[in-house]
Amino acid sequence: MNDAIVRVLVFTALAGLAFAPLEQLFGRHRGPRPDRLADLGFATFGGLLVHLGVATLVGGALAGLEHLALAEPLFVGVGDRTVRTALEVGVGLLIFELVGYAYHRLAHAVPWLWRLHAVHHSSERMDWLASFRQHPLEIVLMTLAQNAALVLLGVPLGAHALVLLALRLNTVFVHADLELPRSRAMKWLSELLATPAFHHRHHQCDGAPRNFSTVFPWIDRLFGTHDPAPAGPVGLSTPTPRSFLGLLVLPFVGRRVE
Repeated sequence: MNDAIVRVLVFTALAGLAFAPLEQLFGRHRGPRPDRLADLGFATFGGLLVHLGVATLVGGALAGLEHLALAEPLFVGVGDRTVRTALEVGVGLLIFELVGYAYHRLAHAVPWLWRLHAVHHSSERMDWLASFRQHPLEIVLMTLAQNAALVLLGVPLGAHALVLLALRLNTVFVHADLELPRSRAMKWLSELLATPAFHHRHHQCDGAPRNFSTVFPWIDRLFGTHDPAPAGPVGLSTPTPRSFLGLLVLPFVGRRVE
């Protein structure tokens, strides 16, 4: 447990040290940050709840799937270790993202999944800290769904770990309050990889939900859910609790959240 506490706190601290100064230089928002304590609660205590859920529930479920995995790891025939690892990580990211895209769309369509996902959408300001506002139960469900695919495909543990690290860093990045340079190179790059502007549109309060991908925006183009327009105000139209504990129980109270 002590190791888990250290990992959660270290990742949160490093994310803040990396992105908070960048937001001061290249962000749009200034002044007091609403709900900071609530999001710090999700980044710390919420992260520990996720660790417990993953260690007890997800770990056991994934271990039970190992006997169904491919007999040999992906790309076992590739002799060059560097090339093999690059292929494993690339395919792992793609599979992870496709499963995440499917789950994300379901989270907006299935009422009980939406009640969990609405906690994430309740943030009224996009920045690095908002990336941590996710209900622990939803993270456990997503972790199970996304990691199960990698286990079944036999993605080696090392490549699997790199995929998870890349996704965690990417999640903080796409929520960050950053205005990227409007250059031709950046426009080309944003066609391949998600940017804060792309993901902020997903958090827009009004209008149909769009931009469900978190890494590869071309998946949304492929399935017709891409919107290149700048994001309007973010958040939910329904008033929600402002505290960590209030948001933690929000999915289980009776009122509808939109």
